[in-house]
Amino acid sequence: MKIEILQHERAFLIEDGLPLKYLAPGAHRVWAAFAQLRVEKVSTLNLLAELDERRLALVPAEDLQVISLAPHERGLVMRRGKPALWLGAGVHQVWTVDRQVERATGAVTPLVKVEGFDTSAVETRPLQVDVAALAKGRDYVEVTAPEGHVAVRYVDGQLDAVLSAGRHAAWNTMRTVTMAVIDLRERVLAVTGQEVMTRDRVTLRLNLSATFRVKDAKRLATVARAPDDIVYLAMQLSAREAVTTRTLDELLVNRDELSKVMTPAVRDRAQGVGLELIELGVKDVVLPGEMKELLNKVIQAQKEAEANVILRREETAATRSMAQTAKVLAENPLLMRLKELEAYKDLASKVGQVHLVLGEGALEKLQLKA
Repeated sequence: MKIEILQHERAFLIEDGLPLKYLAPGAHRVWAAFAQLRVEKVSTLNLLAELDERRLALVPAEDLQVISLAPHERGLVMRRGKPALWLGAGVHQVWTVDRQVERATGAVTPLVKVEGFDTSAVETRPLQVDVAALAKGRDYVEVTAPEGHVAVRYVDGQLDAVLSAGRHAAWNTMRTVTMAVIDLRERVLAVTGQEVMTRDRVTLRLNLSATFRVKDAKRLATVARAPDDIVYLAMQLSAREAVTTRTLDELLVNRDELSKVMTPAVRDRAQGVGLELIELGVKDVVLPGEMKELLNKVIQAQKEAEANVILRREETAATRSMAQTAKVLAENPLLMRLKELEAYKDLASKVGQVHLVLGEGALEKLQLKA
């Protein structure tokens, strides 16, 4: 019987149901006179084998490596310098038949290698990207925190460490490890359209804005599930408390005072969840349409009254000045005459031609007088 074994194959010669011989790649001739013989081929492309003890005993040590990994150990199979398989705890059979022979020296270099990892500790150095792609999701977790962020690590549900910006990795074999990224940069939280009633029962709508950042990442990760919602609620409650104790006129006159009153309460609540309040302000105070019209009328009336007062004041001053002038002229007739001549002079400077109209007989009378 002639048997052809390809380069990526290995075979076992089975006689009467029992493995008799291990066959390497090439052409083989087997004499089968009386016994029942058959050939059982296996592929070495997937690198992992599942052979029983009888077959395993026939395979040369250089063709197959048996690796036993403890619960805290993991293995990496490298093929031609590239990661091929990630091995978990247990016994594994790895084909190592892929070898390279140097033509000059005849030296044989194995192209399949197995590397072991001790995963008993939690923290580890980040694996290479292609290796991490094989290990992620089962035995290995990693996270990258950009600049301005931190990473928090949980071990078995408890906060274990707060890590600075960078790439961080951990083994997930003996314990359950998860990691998350927290943004430390400043951000803005806005409360829009918050309806509040003043002390004089006028309904307003406020638009508030707060700028804050993370001050205590550990506290933020352990105390509050949704820290932004807590600060949002604190802004709403502090605005309601500040507005309900003031009238509309007080709010319009001292609008900046409203932010100062609200800030302490919001700051304390933010610190309780690991946040730092940087600035709190009232962006807009929106009045109802009817109230806007009334205020416009009030403002218009106030301005008209102020204009009337100014007009009366100027008229009074002008009248007083005229009275004083008349008194001086009455006491000084010569000054009165001078004032009259000045008026004639001003009048004459504006006259270009003088037309004299005489009645009947007027010319004769003028001539007689002359």
